[in-house]
Amino acid sequence: MTEENKIHWLPRRLKEVGKTKVGLAKELGINQARLSDLENGEWRFQVSHVKKAAEYLEFDRTAFLDFLSGDITEDELWHSEKPLKISDEDIRLLSAIRDIIPRQAREETPDVVENSSQPAKIPPTNNGRSR
Repeated sequence: MTEENKIHWLPRRLKEVGKTKVGLAKELGINQARLSDLENGEWRFQVSHVKKAAEYLEFDRTAFLDFLSGDITEDELWHSEKPLKISDEDIRLLSAIRDIIPRQAREETPDVVENSSQPAKIPPTNNGRSR
């Protein structure tokens, strides 16, 4: 296997996120030797592995897939931001807030007064001058 075919990003990423090849292999349900084959350029992730691998390696799934398919560079993958995961509890809270705000806005809106077509009466001011 030539050096140019070897995969260098996997050990780097595992080190960055504090995880292991053993853990990745377990997550993917494959033998750890497969990851060595991947590093040597002799095997590629299967479609069924992409989502789990991206999550384990803490990459944005779309960016990881783009990287694996050659659409973005390794540098672009490293600098892609993973979307924040919103917990189920936060989603429920946001939904409750969304439901409350329109109701509250309706309650705080003053009743609409019909235009009486009379000119407004503006009280005279003395502009600080005494009479």
